[in-house]
Amino acid sequence: MRIPPRYGPHPIVEYQGDPGAVAAPAVRQQLRLADTLGGFGPAEWAAPSRCSGWTNRDVVVHLATATRFWIASISEGRRGTPTTSLATFDPVATPARIVAAAADLTDGQVLADYRTVTRDLVDLVHGLAGEEWELLAEGPLGHVSISAVMRHAAWDAWVHERDVLLGIGILPPVEPDEVDSALRCAAALGPALGVLLGDLGHDRRAASVTTTDPQVGFTVQVDRVVRVTADLDPAAPPAVHGRTVAVLEGLSQRTPLALQPASRWLTSGLEEAFETRSR
Repeated sequence: MRIPPRYGPHPIVEYQGDPGAVAAPAVRQQLRLADTLGGFGPAEWAAPSRCSGWTNRDVVVHLATATRFWIASISEGRRGTPTTSLATFDPVATPARIVAAAADLTDGQVLADYRTVTRDLVDLVHGLAGEEWELLAEGPLGHVSISAVMRHAAWDAWVHERDVLLGIGILPPVEPDEVDSALRCAAALGPALGVLLGDLGHDRRAASVTTTDPQVGFTVQVDRVVRVTADLDPAAPPAVHGRTVAVLEGLSQRTPLALQPASRWLTSGLEEAFETRSR
């Protein structure tokens, strides 16, 4: 399904707090995965991932492609010329075509490519000045801040790291700042897609998300724009509570997540965009 991005000066998603705080967890996770992949042999590369129909090798091809896009998007955003290359992006069909086109690459070539683009992204992130984090760049939702682009990149990489490693018996570490950043992105993504796809209309909504181990708490507010607060809004009704990794996996469509009917708007947009909605 194609997603109609929101381009222009009014981003569809906003995060409260220090916009540059995403840098450290994003860099750490990217470098960790690159290091882990260096120990893979043929069996690990060929093992099935949690992504239906994709091997671990396929997921890494996808991650390298995505990282190349993040680099281009952030670079153009810094120049004041945010791209619009995802206007016809399909989150299911487009990545599948790209992975299929890389079928002739060797495992070594896939690893080398991933390491190269990861290093390039890390160097780019380290070069960002404070105010640059708030410049507009392109993400799957349209024009958002560079900080929001990196949140999306960090969420995607965190989930895919687990997609690759869990099936071969490797449990990635749970770093509090990584899961905090990824959880906020996952909680914003479903409602933002719901707005773009027309599912949420113009109704105002709010829901609190609280998790433990590590402890995280924030509120998601929707009124044509999705805002993720730095802390909990006591007036917002509780929607999700549980262990942080379990809630993050649920919001990311990897494991079941129990939601009351009144709170299902938190995931309905993601379910529709990725064609996982129950029929």
